[in-house]
Amino acid sequence: MIGGIVLKKKLLVIFLTFAISISMFSSTITASTVEDLQEDLDAIEDKKAETQEKLDLTKASISDVMKEIQKLNDDIAAIEDEIEDLQKDINVIEGKLAVLEAELKAAEEKRIEYKEVLDERIRVMYMFGDSSYLEVLFSAEDFGDLISKIDMIKTVIEYDQTIFAELEAIEQEISAKKDEVEDEKNKIVAKQNEARQKKSSLNKVVVNRESRIGELKSNQRLLEEESKALEQESNKIKTEILSKQNINEKLNSKYLWPVPGVSRISSPYGYRIHPIYGYRKFHSGIDISTQGRRGFDAVAIGFGEVIDSRYSSSYGNMVAIDLGLDENGNRVSAVYAHLAKRYVGVGTKVSPGTSLGEVGTTGLSTGIHLHFEIRINGNTVNPLGYVSP
Repeated sequence: MIGGIVLKKKLLVIFLTFAISISMFSSTITASTVEDLQEDLDAIEDKKAETQEKLDLTKASISDVMKEIQKLNDDIAAIEDEIEDLQKDINVIEGKLAVLEAELKAAEEKRIEYKEVLDERIRVMYMFGDSSYLEVLFSAEDFGDLISKIDMIKTVIEYDQTIFAELEAIEQEISAKKDEVEDEKNKIVAKQNEARQKKSSLNKVVVNRESRIGELKSNQRLLEEESKALEQESNKIKTEILSKQNINEKLNSKYLWPVPGVSRISSPYGYRIHPIYGYRKFHSGIDISTQGRRGFDAVAIGFGEVIDSRYSSSYGNMVAIDLGLDENGNRVSAVYAHLAKRYVGVGTKVSPGTSLGEVGTTGLSTGIHLHFEIRINGNTVNPLGYVSP
């Protein structure tokens, strides 16, 4: 119960943080330049990627927990089968016990019968005492008859002893058989109880895992809502960027390489470990390295118009040009970042090869290079699909 409350508080904090972030992003829609908007868009795209990564991890966790529950249910089913098999063994033992009880009852009846005979003999002996044996001996007619009577008395005494021995053996047999059968049954019952306890423990784990799935699914819903809101915010900013771009309908059929004489790409387009922040982050363009050398110019890759030229905390000196529409009617733009100098201002018309600025290392940069982006309708794409060294 306490864990559920803590989780709800955590989810509330995540949601409020997300709401505040969206509010902050929304407030930047009124930014005056395309670069401001582009930075906002990049921040949202990073947040989208982060949210999607969390969402993927949450879905993977749900899948893992569901597999675990399935394994637990399989184990529980196996234990139930074991309990059922043990019950069958108990039933067999109880059947054996019933047979033994019947046999023991018959033996007990026989013991009682022997006891009655012995009691009768003791009663006779008590009434006549030892004189009864002497009378039998004195009544002998001759020596042969005497020997015969002595043998008879001996036989009676031996018979009495046999009765006592059989009574003792029967009692021992009764005790031994009862102990043996009960011990066997108790062992099976103990195994059955152990299996039931194990099943109970597994059921508790299943309940715990099902509760965990509920928490994960709740978190998934929040992340999906966050992702949806971020997508909507991203689309708003893209629309704003397009509205601020000047119309340039000239069609560029082919683009130049942005840094003549330099072809080394030090960091490609896509996810990478950020060289400054040290964690996995999306790289929205390609880095063209001069390998520490200065004096290289970045040039316009086609006909276009400068739509942004300014200093950015992250991009440093940057220039953005509108390259017009492609053959599919999509608006193409290019961004040049980390420039040492800017040669052009907003509104400047450029043609292929026009120098836009000197390649440098301003802004968040770890060395002299050009960060170059191609955007289609405001969305970054891999520049190598449009330019090549």
